[in-house]
Amino acid sequence: MKIYPQPTELFINEAVEEVDDGCERCGARRLARYRVVDYRGWLRVVKCRACLHTADAQRIESPVLSGEL
Repeated sequence: MKIYPQPTELFINEAVEEVDDGCERCGARRLARYRVVDYRGWLRVVKCRACLHTADAQRIESPVLSGEL
């Protein structure tokens, strides 16, 4: 079983939830929460859309294994 299937779409659209808070690094009011995958596995992160500072990161189960995909 693959942890994440090979995309067939040209562009991948991930749901992005706006967060009503400010960035501690640059002060911008443009934080967003969304899923990412990196060498540690799947994460739900809150990142600044202006400077890309990671305000929060929590490990989550693979969307395939959890039934989200």
